Amino acid sequence: MKHIRYVLFLLLAIGVLILYYTNVTVERNKSPQRLLWNHHKGPPPSVEIHHLPAPEWLKSYTSTSLTIPSLRKAYPSAFGYQDIWTLPTNATTSSFKITNYRSQFSLCDTITVEIVARDVSNRIKSTGGDYFFANIYDFDSRASSPPDGDIVDHQNGTYTVKFTLRWAGTVKVTVFLVHPSEAVNSLRRVRDYFPARQIFIGKFKSNNQTTKTFCHVTTHMYVEYFENTSGIVEFCNFTDSKTGSPWFCIKPAGFPCSSYEQHSQTEKGAIPILHLMHPRERRLFERPVRLHSFGANVFRVTSKGPTRSTCLPHKLPRCIMGSNNKGSAPTLGYYYKESWESFNCKLSHFAIREIKLCLQNRVVYFLGDSTIRQWFTYLAESFDNTKFGNRYVYNANYRMGDDIWRSKDNNITMNYHHHGFPNMIKWVNTTDMHYMANMIDELPAHTGTIIFLSIAAHFTITNLDFYRTRLLSVKQAIKRLQTRNADVPVFIKTANTRDMDLIDESNWFLDQINGVLREEMAGMNVTLIDVWDMTSCHWTMFHVHPSEEILKNEIDMALSYVCPSIL
Repeated sequence: MKHIRYVLFLLLAIGVLILYYTNVTVERNKSPQRLLWNHHKGPPPSVEIHHLPAPEWLKSYTSTSLTIPSLRKAYPSAFGYQDIWTLPTNATTSSFKITNYRSQFSLCDTITVEIVARDVSNRIKSTGGDYFFANIYDFDSRASSPPDGDIVDHQNGTYTVKFTLRWAGTVKVTVFLVHPSEAVNSLRRVRDYFPARQIFIGKFKSNNQTTKTFCHVTTHMYVEYFENTSGIVEFCNFTDSKTGSPWFCIKPAGFPCSSYEQHSQTEKGAIPILHLMHPRERRLFERPVRLHSFGANVFRVTSKGPTRSTCLPHKLPRCIMGSNNKGSAPTLGYYYKESWESFNCKLSHFAIREIKLCLQNRVVYFLGDSTIRQWFTYLAESFDNTKFGNRYVYNANYRMGDDIWRSKDNNITMNYHHHGFPNMIKWVNTTDMHYMANMIDELPAHTGTIIFLSIAAHFTITNLDFYRTRLLSVKQAIKRLQTRNADVPVFIKTANTRDMDLIDESNWFLDQINGVLREEMAGMNVTLIDVWDMTSCHWTMFHVHPSEEILKNEIDMALSYVCPSIL
């Protein structure tokens, strides 16, 4: 009898624990913080969500209620990767060699480098598509150079890279495998199908109460969240009426859409790209690795005379605004003694006094992401001299703007403001969110105005169609500005390379974005400040916010177009 009572008591205790755990789990699942990592379950079938059209390749493998588990289950038949997932390009077995190697070359000679991609079994790959970075450098001369044009992919596991030898001294070749071709395919699929990879949070405040909810450029958010008994998800539509730029937030129960006050990238970061991939795919993403050279990769370069130590045309034209905007991306220059030497036109390297003369009596606007804010901050902090009455005013959240710097002695005013959604800054007021096209429309088109734009880094978490649409709105705004005053110079800075071990904001994504930027701005009356080569080959390596050495050269390039005759 005692045994029976003991068993009954044990069963009752287990039942209570199960009931308690279930209730706790349900309560936790009402919290956005908990739901951030439940995105892979997808929305419940009863939730009404507007889905973006599925790409053609996926239509036969999914429905409008696609979930990540169903995608993973469909992988082998949907993508056919199972035969090559186990044998991707391997950085340890892959190699490069200088095919015309000599221990000594002359200035302006060309070397040819062959890259051979192999799998883990040391077999040469039969396909192309691997993503490499290659450059040559000499630390003693503070010199480095990207290749002459793109790395040529022969689609058979081999690649060709050419370098013109631009300086005298010791030169070393280095090659990085950034992503194997299999990883590139995975990045392309994730980019094209999942336009809501970052997690954004909106804070709503009403009647002294606050709550948080999810926001994004699309309602196709991978969250399981509904608040009313019918199971219908309501959205606040904050799409911009002028530009058509979309922005949605899940409407929190009991809060009007007008109570949306603050925006943030979630503290937990993005929906990790790796969570949107098959487990086997995740193995493809390792930190970029230098390839080993098959044979020597260091040699000497001798000058052709006592007065010539670099390889540049003897006479370069002055930098003319708009002259470099051709839509392609040839190699644009190289570093020597910490200075960027351009192939397009004669760059000037400005001291602070000369920059002040160049910008005297001008109003300069820096609009865009934090890489253009770096320009504003660098100049403001270099100029600052309180005895002349200069004033440097930061917004409470300086990363967003409006930030203003004024100089009385040279009559210079500089302004910075970040672009609008999508925006990966934490906790900013929604009233500070302004789309770039609208800001351009509101700028005065006075003589003496200069505009610097940067719009790339925050768009790696969407797809290229979305990015192209945003650029089109900016293009139209530039055209309207130039209708008001055709002499207002507009500069657009490309994306720079960033940390090599990032996957969610991979350099491959940024490289593709730059291609769209160059294509869309080709033929426009704008000057493109293409900084990709300037950051990809520099000896300080890859950082989302480049070193001061790079910043100084980027600004020198831009000002060489503004003031080509000041030096």
